[in-house]
Amino acid sequence: MPPMEYAANNRKVVKEIIQVVILPVASALGYFAWVYRLLVAQPPPVLVFPLSVTILLILYFFSGPVYGGVALGFISVIGFLSIVLTPGGDRFIFIFETLWLWGMFIMLQRYRRTHETLQNRLHEQEEVMDTRITLQKSEIEENEKRFSDLAQRIANYQSLGRIVHAMAAAIEEKEIIPLIVELAERSVGKGKWSVKKSSQNDVFMQYVKRYRVPLIVQDLVSDTRFSFTRSRFASIIAIPLEVNNKLQGIIKGVSREPRAFDEDDLRRLALMGGIASLALHNARLYERMQDLAITDGLTGLYVQKYFRERLEEEVLRSRNYRLPLSVVMIDVDHFKKINDTYGHASGDVVLRQLGALLRRRLRETDFVSRYGGEEFGIMMMQTDCREARLVCEGIKKCLENERLFLPVESFQPVYVNVTVSMGIATLSERLAAVDPLLAAADEALYSAKRLGRNRVELYEPNDDRIL
Repeated sequence: MPPMEYAANNRKVVKEIIQVVILPVASALGYFAWVYRLLVAQPPPVLVFPLSVTILLILYFFSGPVYGGVALGFISVIGFLSIVLTPGGDRFIFIFETLWLWGMFIMLQRYRRTHETLQNRLHEQEEVMDTRITLQKSEIEENEKRFSDLAQRIANYQSLGRIVHAMAAAIEEKEIIPLIVELAERSVGKGKWSVKKSSQNDVFMQYVKRYRVPLIVQDLVSDTRFSFTRSRFASIIAIPLEVNNKLQGIIKGVSREPRAFDEDDLRRLALMGGIASLALHNARLYERMQDLAITDGLTGLYVQKYFRERLEEEVLRSRNYRLPLSVVMIDVDHFKKINDTYGHASGDVVLRQLGALLRRRLRETDFVSRYGGEEFGIMMMQTDCREARLVCEGIKKCLENERLFLPVESFQPVYVNVTVSMGIATLSERLAAVDPLLAAADEALYSAKRLGRNRVELYEPNDDRIL
């Protein structure tokens, strides 16, 4: 017990002893002494009044109405005895004093009851006010908590909105995947997250990919769908990301704690997965559009515009670092005859097979494009004219021995031999820009056609002659 509380309890005990024991005993002794003096010494009647009032008030206020009533009874008895024992007119004084004391006691009782009633009312009002204050404080605390939760929820929604906005604005998959991970972390608020695009070596993605349903594993050890005795994590949640029934990947969250995820997390994740699926789908559409913008739809080779852009970059780099650079222009010999004989569909097949052959025969550092119609362009970095000629001769010989299949309706398969003419130009002081370099390669190509086709011709920048 604290020292202050111990001292207060001691003071209360002492006060109760004084009120209940000492004061009544002292009053009783004084009272009997007064009675003795009254009967033996016959004091003047005027002394009875102040002594009676003193005793009555002391006992009433300090020891309670019970002891005051007892004192009043004794005083009344002595008053009536005094009336009998006292001769003459003093009797009326004692009668008056006795009646006055009874009237004063009744008034004190009424005052006490009124005072107690007021005190009880005030106490009840204080309790009501305390209750109301407590309820008001509880409501204020609850409202503050609700306001804090609402503010936190608004901040979370604003943060999620910013992530979704950034995801919608992103056009590359490498930008979208971190945003999807962040969105999952903020939406669910627990676990470690990742976006899987391949099901290789991942049994959970294989499961989601196979059944196309969300997956939630409360305890990996006890789950009968997967046979794991030991794992780095205990619980898993995953949903498929799909658009138009095409799987884009999965969002997967793992936790070391069992039962870390529940159905509410799955619903939030499913809502977020729709946004993520569309974002990934749009990124891949954009990537596909970019590929289509720089590649030819028939052959899969780069288009002329992109070829010229890359050639401008390589010309500048080769000139700055004094590196050799060669350009080759290729044209299919008698291509119009193939179209007239077998149809344009067969001509497309020839171009497609020729593009595939060029990709196989050329080096990784070579850059090949469909320049237009039946023409192809090749850019050979760090390659001089002689080395370029060796590569082109190899392509020409390979194509001479290649029989290309044509999808023509016939009793027997139709194969044709196709030859090409090639012109080579190499970067030099005279051919130091893209347009002169391409014009020189075209001139060499036309020279090869004039000289009989199915040949490789080289343009020498130091001489006007075609060798």
